[in-house]
Amino acid sequence: MNPLYLIAFLSSAALSAVLTPVAIWLGYRYGITDGRGEKTPSGQSKITKANTPRTGGIGVFFGTLIPFIIISGFDPASFGIVAGAIIIWIFMLIDDKFNLPPWMKFLGQIFAATAVVLSGMRIAYLTNIFGSGWVSLDWLSIPLTYIWIILVTNAVNFIDGLDGLASGITVIVCITAAVASISRGMIAPALLLISLAGACGGFLPFNFKPAKVFLGDNGAHLIGFIISVCAIWGTAKATTAVVLGVSAIALAIPMFDVFYSALRRVAKKKSPFSGDMDNIHYKLLKLGWSEDRVVLAFYVITALFSILALYFFVWR
Repeated sequence: MNPLYLIAFLSSAALSAVLTPVAIWLGYRYGITDGRGEKTPSGQSKITKANTPRTGGIGVFFGTLIPFIIISGFDPASFGIVAGAIIIWIFMLIDDKFNLPPWMKFLGQIFAATAVVLSGMRIAYLTNIFGSGWVSLDWLSIPLTYIWIILVTNAVNFIDGLDGLASGITVIVCITAAVASISRGMIAPALLLISLAGACGGFLPFNFKPAKVFLGDNGAHLIGFIISVCAIWGTAKATTAVVLGVSAIALAIPMFDVFYSALRRVAKKKSPFSGDMDNIHYKLLKLGWSEDRVVLAFYVITALFSILALYFFVWR
């Protein structure tokens, strides 16, 4: 295996681990925190047990992008991806501080996705599930690219509700998608995915129960955005569209939760982007599951789906 992958993982993990305490200090310094008893937009009380910074995305942001840019040499093809990551991270960091309305957060997602589309990246092919070969999307490629990026970005944000949940799942999904990328010779997306896995790995010790810091919207949206874009990096070529299929299956739990939550909120005449305490992981807590049990169960299920995805798309 290319030693650059190991270097990317370790350097990202180290940088994230060093910067996360700084992010914690910044969260307290500028009041970017979740307080005990705070309410969601739906009026439900959060389960936060103590005043906790929502600035974990700072360490993940720099821990991911700095090693990636240095190691990859910042290929011009990466410009739109890095620009989109910066856009969504800044938008959501502002949201963590000032609690932006859902439409403004959605606008930030659109801007970030547009940076990717303008760079020429889009979903051009899908696997033909009714036969062999590939299906060309033609004019559908651009709207489907927007839908995919926004869907995955929100899926990771929706699953970010328990200590260590989203960041741990991210490590599993990123390694899975990186293996698929490497199998198709896609070095740049593999490096970015491994850098993100390392950054989340360096962040995890601070996020395990009891969490000293949360990812915040800035961290969760950034993670979802990067995973979504890496999954479609090579779909302009049919032979590399397999990474999209692997990523979609590995993300089974977050993807199901985003559809379930959006439909439930729309049925209640609320914005599908509004926060509440009725996601799957919260419902399991209400059924009497411990937080550790929920997180471990989601890790195991994600790992199983990841192995299945690699088996059907890569190893078979």
